[in-house]
Amino acid sequence: MRLHINGIKEGFIIFFGSFLRRQELTRLSGATYLLLGCLVTSLLFKRSVVIAACTFVIVGDTFAALIGQNIKSPKISANKTLLGSLSFLITALLSAIGLSLLPDALPIFLLIIGAVSAAVLEALPLPWNDNFSVPILTGIVMSVII
Repeated sequence: MRLHINGIKEGFIIFFGSFLRRQELTRLSGATYLLLGCLVTSLLFKRSVVIAACTFVIVGDTFAALIGQNIKSPKISANKTLLGSLSFLITALLSAIGLSLLPDALPIFLLIIGAVSAAVLEALPLPWNDNFSVPILTGIVMSVII
C-alpha cells in the first residue's frame, strides 16, 4: 500500500524516510524482505534454527550496514564492503555465543557454522535480496548438519 497509495506513501516517507535507502522509496524495503525471509524460515525449520538464522541476519546485517556505509574499505562486490562483511561475521559469531546460552539452544559448533554461513551468504552477489534469502539458506545449512 505504501508504494501505490499517495497518502500512505507520503506519511510513510515522513515518518520512516530517513531510514530508507534511495531505491527503497519506490520498491520494497529491506525490512519487508527480512520479514518475508524470516516468515518463510519459520515455516520451514524448527524453532531453534529459525531463532538462530534470523538473529544472525538481523544483527549481522544491521552492523554490516552501519560499518560498511560509514567506514571506507575495499569493495568485495557492487554493494558490499570488506569491513561491512567482517562486521556481519563478528556480530553473527557474538550472537552465536549469546544464543548458545539460551535454554534448548543448538550446539555451539552448529551455531558457529550457521553464523559463518550467514556471513558468507550475505557477502555473495546472489540474485535475490539477501535479507530474504540469507535466513532461508542459513536455515538449510544448519538443518542439513543437524
